[in-house]
Amino acid sequence: MMIFSPRSLWRVLQILAPAVLLLAAREGRAQVTVRGTVVVGQTGEPVPNANVAVAGTRVGTQTNDQGEFTLRVPGPNDTLVVTRLGYAPSRLPLRGQTLVTVRLERTAVVLSEIVTVGYGTQKRSDITGSVTSINQERLENKPNVNVAQALEGALPGVNVTTSGAGAEQTIDIQIRGRNSISASTAPLVVVDGIPYNGSLSELNPNDIQSIEILKDASSTAIYGARGSNGVILVTSKRGTEGKPTVSYSGYVGSANYTNVPRLMNAQEFADFKCVRINAGANCSTALTATEQKNLAAGVNTNWLDVAMRTGKTQQHDVSVRGGSTDTKYFLGGSYLGVDGIGLGDRIDRLTVRANLDQKLWSWLNIGTNTQVSDMDRGGRAATFESAFFANPLLTPYDANGNIAVVPWPEDPVTTNPLDALNAVDDDVNKRLFSSNYLRLTVPRVKGLTFTMNGGLDVATREQATYWGLNTNTGRSVNGQSSVANTDRTDWTWENILRYQRGFGKHNLDFTGLLSRQGSDLEVNGVNGTGYPNDVLNFRSTVPLLATPVASVTQYNLVSQMGRLNYGFDERYLATFTVRRDGYSGFGANNKYGVFPSAALAWNAANEKFFPWKHAVNTLKVRLTYGQNGNQAIRPYQTLAQLDDRSYLNGDTPAAGYIPVSLGNPNLKWETTTSGNLGVDLGLWNDRVHATLDAYRANTRDLLLRRTISSVHGITSITQNIGKTANKGIELQLSTINVDRNGTRGGFRWQSDFNISANRNRIVDLYGDATDDLANGWFIGQPIDVNYSYKFAGIWQVADSALAASFGAKPGWVRIQDTNGDGKIDPTDRTLIGSLQPDYIAGLQNSFRYRGFTLSAYVYTVQGVTRSNILLGTNQVFSDVRRNTVFRQYWTRANPIDTYPENSNVSNPLSVPFYEDASFVRLRDLSLSYDLPRTFASRLGASSARVYVNGRNLKTWTKWTGLDPELSNQRAIPLERTVTGGINVTF
Repeated sequence: MMIFSPRSLWRVLQILAPAVLLLAAREGRAQVTVRGTVVVGQTGEPVPNANVAVAGTRVGTQTNDQGEFTLRVPGPNDTLVVTRLGYAPSRLPLRGQTLVTVRLERTAVVLSEIVTVGYGTQKRSDITGSVTSINQERLENKPNVNVAQALEGALPGVNVTTSGAGAEQTIDIQIRGRNSISASTAPLVVVDGIPYNGSLSELNPNDIQSIEILKDASSTAIYGARGSNGVILVTSKRGTEGKPTVSYSGYVGSANYTNVPRLMNAQEFADFKCVRINAGANCSTALTATEQKNLAAGVNTNWLDVAMRTGKTQQHDVSVRGGSTDTKYFLGGSYLGVDGIGLGDRIDRLTVRANLDQKLWSWLNIGTNTQVSDMDRGGRAATFESAFFANPLLTPYDANGNIAVVPWPEDPVTTNPLDALNAVDDDVNKRLFSSNYLRLTVPRVKGLTFTMNGGLDVATREQATYWGLNTNTGRSVNGQSSVANTDRTDWTWENILRYQRGFGKHNLDFTGLLSRQGSDLEVNGVNGTGYPNDVLNFRSTVPLLATPVASVTQYNLVSQMGRLNYGFDERYLATFTVRRDGYSGFGANNKYGVFPSAALAWNAANEKFFPWKHAVNTLKVRLTYGQNGNQAIRPYQTLAQLDDRSYLNGDTPAAGYIPVSLGNPNLKWETTTSGNLGVDLGLWNDRVHATLDAYRANTRDLLLRRTISSVHGITSITQNIGKTANKGIELQLSTINVDRNGTRGGFRWQSDFNISANRNRIVDLYGDATDDLANGWFIGQPIDVNYSYKFAGIWQVADSALAASFGAKPGWVRIQDTNGDGKIDPTDRTLIGSLQPDYIAGLQNSFRYRGFTLSAYVYTVQGVTRSNILLGTNQVFSDVRRNTVFRQYWTRANPIDTYPENSNVSNPLSVPFYEDASFVRLRDLSLSYDLPRTFASRLGASSARVYVNGRNLKTWTKWTGLDPELSNQRAIPLERTVTGGINVTF
């Protein structure tokens, strides 16, 4: 039985056909193409692999590595639903828009999915080596004068030390400890793919998109001869598709010192001097006329206070980014001005950045990442070494209020700590750093690209200083000048062939490199003395005696590299790398070195049989092994060298030379062979993420200077000898402790913790198992050690007879008889404590509620023992011309056991005083507020944030010196800063 007859069907179609055709036509007319970018809510960081779908349909796509997508939607008023693991879903009504930006808020600990690994990028899940990234918030939402400050204590295995304070802090970076004894341990820095030979202080932190640290042999092997100390990859911000986005960030702040040891005041100094030179009851005879006069007048100069002020800091950044499908741009300008807490200590930095990516055709892209910077370090700071030693009975200014040139007439050699403020000083550094590329997608060969990179780094530094008659330095020679112009040009040319292709469950990624690099450094200058007056100084006046200074240094590198990444079903991963480097600075017999590596990884959580998928979303085990080099010597060190000893033959100048070094054509790279075992763990959709790494490294062919017979007039020669071993363990843990899943109103508490421990030791020095006492190098011990006589207290009156047997008296330093032979001689010197930390750790907690974010960052270094030079007993000179820290001395009435009597002879062997230099520091404490978007929109802004930040607010330590981190304890103190700032995006 037929339900419909042919005639009835025809009638139904006649009725429905117009409606169907109308709907089809309407659908065709309504479909539109939407292009957009998915970014992280506050930082603007692209979100790759996000799912973009049209609500209520099956229409959808995914974002690419730059967070970009293109989607043809059914209608102009549809709603997009954007989702990504670790982020809160976002719904965006189009309302006719065809160019959109979608912002996702993080709900879990999500590290950047796309990671720079050198000569390309990779998904983090595909990485086989040990690579760690800095949180972008530490770059943008903290007042970092130096990029390196953002790394301090933030990453496991990366030891960042503020070794010098001031307007431009001196910051040392060491990755995974020390492998070399005498060669540099600084990591290689690569900016936008080009090796960077400058200071990180010349980079603007707000221009930086990401920083990755390559730590193990597999990840650093692509840099071959320079990778053994680790690699820092810096990637600057790039343009995004969409309408222009203008951002402003700025802050102002003030600074004061965190700690200054108490020095003796005027009366204490006078009493100290009286006792030290045995003046007896008539102490006035111990003082000079100037000291007596000033003591009677109540002069009491705190030279450290005189040399310091309240520091000021300000930075202003403006940037604009945007672009179209074919053109993307980022333009930025920045000004930084810092007046340090030391008088005369200052820097001014201007930077301008232009990053451009242009698609010329579907198969050809070009681009540039260029920064121009101008850093002015002009002006001399007060000399804090002198301020620590300066006599409190002297005055800094004369009767006319000018800086006293000779503050102590009886001792004209003594220099006023403010003397340098009178010097005329210019110091300007201009720099052009440009990384440029041409990328060709090879037609007809899917997945094959060719990239040509060209890097240019041109820097000039003009330094000129004049010490006039109003300075102690210049008055004795009628003015003294020093002028030096430094020009450096580094260039890089790279050809990179990359093939990426997936075959079912197989993925191949091959990178081939041919690279050349060169460097040319020229220094030209002149030193002069004897000027007719101070009016024109070094700028145009000709000195009586001028001595020219000139040098030229050049070197070249040539490299080839191949890297193969293989992945199967996102479960099994392998990386194989080999690099060959040639360096002009090495000996004729060893110009080239080859550095291979291999890495394996297993994504266990992706296995079908994995039993804990409901809780564990990431479980990856990594194993790497390989070799790196340390390009550890300057050019020309392999050649025999002569030094100028020109002389006068009567009235005629004659050339003369003497040998200063012997050549060694066999010199080559130090080579480090290392292995790494790592585990990456993600729990509950990455709400908890942990990374654990353990490593071991062995370095051979150390570049050391070996003592030889002086028959040639030369006492040493550089050779490849010696071995070291290095091992360590690292843990990084990030957690979302509380998350109420709200958007703006919810409470969120996130923690980031890292801890690392490293141990190094010397395995061999000269092949004969002999220690080098002169340099303090010991087989089986760390590279850096404390080796000295050991302080064992103070000889007391009751021990007079025993003290006499050691040639000492009550009140003198008691030295430990280490070998128990009843006498004190050099064989009693021993190792004391360790300069190598037991561990380094950092902890950051962030609390967010209703737009407020409170962040506290604490880091610690534990297990370090150092000599405190401020406690030295023999630094005031025999006639007491220097001040020292205030302390209690041994006397018969006060028989303490911690410090000897006030005498020139109470510490005859100058035994140093060691202290625990461990510390815990509250590095950053910040409070920020994100203005409601409705309020920000009234200002014409899409987002706005205000914040206040305190840095170095508190340090807990047993160290009694200036600071346990600073290398010089008589220098500008570490600053405590309070800063207020604002970030606005329009």
